[in-house]
Amino acid sequence: MKKCFNRNKTYAAAIIGILLATLFCGCGEQEATNAPAITPGSTTFWEGRLEADKFPLHFYLQMSTDGKQPKMSVTASRPGWAGPVDHLKLSGNQLSFRISTRNVSFSGTIASNTITGAWNEEPYTSWWLTMNSVATPAFMFTKQHPWPPFPYLVEEVIIPGKDNRPELAGTITRPAEPGSYTAILLLNGQHAQGRDSECYFHRPFLVWADHLTRSGLVVLRCDDRGVGGSEGIFNEATTADFSADASSCIDFLKKRPEVSRTGILGHSEGGLVAAMVASECRSVDFLVLLAPPVFPISKIWEQQAPSINRRKGTNERQAELRRKFEAEAWQKLVKISRDNSDKLIFRTFYTSFLAGLSEEDRVMIGFPAREKGQIGIENELQEWCSPWMLFMAVFDPAASYRGISCPVLGVFAGLDENVLPEPNAAELEKHLRASQCPSFKIHTFPDLDHQMRRPVKYASATYPLAETVATETLSLVTDWIKEQIQPPDSH
Repeated sequence: MKKCFNRNKTYAAAIIGILLATLFCGCGEQEATNAPAITPGSTTFWEGRLEADKFPLHFYLQMSTDGKQPKMSVTASRPGWAGPVDHLKLSGNQLSFRISTRNVSFSGTIASNTITGAWNEEPYTSWWLTMNSVATPAFMFTKQHPWPPFPYLVEEVIIPGKDNRPELAGTITRPAEPGSYTAILLLNGQHAQGRDSECYFHRPFLVWADHLTRSGLVVLRCDDRGVGGSEGIFNEATTADFSADASSCIDFLKKRPEVSRTGILGHSEGGLVAAMVASECRSVDFLVLLAPPVFPISKIWEQQAPSINRRKGTNERQAELRRKFEAEAWQKLVKISRDNSDKLIFRTFYTSFLAGLSEEDRVMIGFPAREKGQIGIENELQEWCSPWMLFMAVFDPAASYRGISCPVLGVFAGLDENVLPEPNAAELEKHLRASQCPSFKIHTFPDLDHQMRRPVKYASATYPLAETVATETLSLVTDWIKEQIQPPDSH
């Protein structure tokens, strides 16, 4: 299970590959050598393979030119989770890092053209890993990936923590010419991610930041709490915490001398977070909501069920079992959250329900297979009873969307199976008509998916990556923002 509105991923029982993305400083291709140069400004790639995973891993180490902390990414040539490493240490030829949100750590040695060390998936699994120096894999970057030199300024920033909020690390891109500009904060959705919102070798927020900054906006994007350079613990956070983090970012932008207005672009759960912030902060001047979940999460899951059952080949009896389980599961979570009841009531319910299933039913309706043992069950129980799930079990987004008082652009995708476009677009319109929102526009692109691009079948490890964000999506959003920031007499 994962904390996300992509429910097909929610039932994953264990880590099966890591995708962490690079930050967008220059990293042109380089050929393999017998001794990679770990020098200021250098970029080096290594490739290896975990025993438990047929897909290769890639380490990408990027050295700064100014003596600052190096940056590192680990990628897997497979669809999977995304987010940058943290706690990176490079001392001489000793390399170590963590991926705290996934309980992964690595400690090893750089020697000539290899890196060797222990890859640990805590608390149960460890592999000895050997990585060999390679050239930059061609499939690592899409054709939309922006490369320097940029016609704008790039600034690494820290959003101060306050009132128990963690410090957040981020990047601001802004026009090079002095002046007064509109700023926009980018908020990602789904799972723990870095500032570029990495997913399947795509870095959509890097593409959005580049496009919007070239259009004359100041853009801020940050690592999620507990990810990359940001403090905090992601797995202990709720959507309300993400809203508080976003509010800190808006406060930060408001204090910058070049910023005259602020807006938010949120994707998926980030759209819900944007609505939560705007309903409480009247200084937000506009919202762009990309595939926002408008219903409570239990309803979102109900809407997703038919497409998930169709893809998995679930029969009607198995689908009914899943519906029955979810209905009771949400009741148990509501009781735990509202009444502060013992989480043991969910464990008892979960294990009892699981005991009555055949192995085929367990797998087909999303429970961990018996071969996963107690570890798989404990992972699932931990996710079901996480702070995020307990918060979402009782949270109704309606008040947040009805509390918006600024212009809104809502964008949905016709092929989206995570946030179904028709019911969510209609519900968003209903809430906005009942709000103090002065104007809104809702648009659905019929041939795009949840990521706001044309679907790609991930049948191979090196599939072509031509499009990260559909150009028509970029154009629609940019044109709409320009309309909002024009002086009234210029319309």
